[in-house]
Amino acid sequence: MIIVVFDADREWYIQGRVYANIIESVPAGMLQDDDLELHMWPARAMGLLRLSSMEPDRAERIAAALVEGVTRRLRTIDQSDTEMVTFYESLREIAARHA
Repeated sequence: MIIVVFDADREWYIQGRVYANIIESVPAGMLQDDDLELHMWPARAMGLLRLSSMEPDRAERIAAALVEGVTRRLRTIDQSDTEMVTFYESLREIAARHA
């Protein structure tokens, strides 16, 4: 499980596998560093990615990458699984308000 804190009002609580799927879906080159990869191993246990405490430019890049990762992941899941589609759409909406 990982908690991604965008700001005081918006958070994700997601399984490590969901986080990994989103990260794998982020386009190459969208981030120049390993900001998201740093949180892969902690996400498999219990991790915290607090964007709200990062410098604004870095937090914005990470949030934008997460939005793009979720968007791309949405394209690969079975669209008839409305519960999963709704779940990913809500993740994207929460993250997009920050990006």
